Amino acid sequence: MKQRSSVFSFFLLVAIGVTSQYAQAANMRVNCDKQESVSKALRLLSKTNPQGPNKITVSGACTDNLVIQSMDRLTLITDNGASITDSSGGTLAVVDIEDSRSVAVQGFTINGGSGGIVCNSASICYLTGNTIQDAVGDGVFVNGSSHAFLQSNVIQNGGNRGSSVSGDSQMLSSNDVFQGNAAAGVGLFGSYFEASNSNVLNNGAGFVVGSSTVLLHGGTISSNLGDGMVLRANTSVAFFGPAITGNGGNGVHLEDGAFAGFVAANVTGNLSGLDVDCEPQFPITRFVDRTGGVTNCVESAANTAPRQTTK
Repeated sequence: MKQRSSVFSFFLLVAIGVTSQYAQAANMRVNCDKQESVSKALRLLSKTNPQGPNKITVSGACTDNLVIQSMDRLTLITDNGASITDSSGGTLAVVDIEDSRSVAVQGFTINGGSGGIVCNSASICYLTGNTIQDAVGDGVFVNGSSHAFLQSNVIQNGGNRGSSVSGDSQMLSSNDVFQGNAAAGVGLFGSYFEASNSNVLNNGAGFVVGSSTVLLHGGTISSNLGDGMVLRANTSVAFFGPAITGNGGNGVHLEDGAFAGFVAANVTGNLSGLDVDCEPQFPITRFVDRTGGVTNCVESAANTAPRQTTK
């Protein structure tokens, strides 16, 4: 086994040396079923070609905790559906991306860890086609003015939130599923979030949002144990077609100056008796009559529909 590891390291170093000499992309392959190591490949690349572009194609069942620190233009991609499983006993993230730009993680099953994938310290992360599951904490954690672009992921069965976005960070989500997480499917705190046709299902709550801006284009928020959406102070949400239905509490709950603009939405059939719930402390809604659901929110007639003008 030691000889096999040495041979792997030798060929990796040769590949990196050629890459450094000719300033070309490094394209490497790691097979975890042959005791090869993604962490070892990352450490070597970080020393020889941290600015990239680099690509590591991974196969097999890996047991590892990856740290991607100050590396740009890096792609981790699977070969026939590789997995990465926490080796820290739940004390470390499975994939921790720090101070790195244009890091792509594509096609993996990510199991366990204190978190599944962390995107932190002004990083730019692209997560595509992954299943991220069974984290002790958050499945995906975005913080520190980072930007995360998610597409076609399943983020499920975490011990806390499916995803958390905080610290002036941004997340764009397309066709993702956040399901079966113990707390909220998505938690947003001092951040920006935009989703297109993403679904938030069967979590402790759907969204919990504070001091953030949210745009929802389509998708479904359904069958969560608590409220579909909890909107707190200094939050602004624009609804462009989502369905918010069948949640155990309210469909949308507003408090402390939160704003909700229901340009188009189906907010019906939630189990608290109210689909849109305005708490007494200064919530603001527009076009709430378009939701089709039951509400205690009050807005003036002048605000319930766009004004008609004549020439």
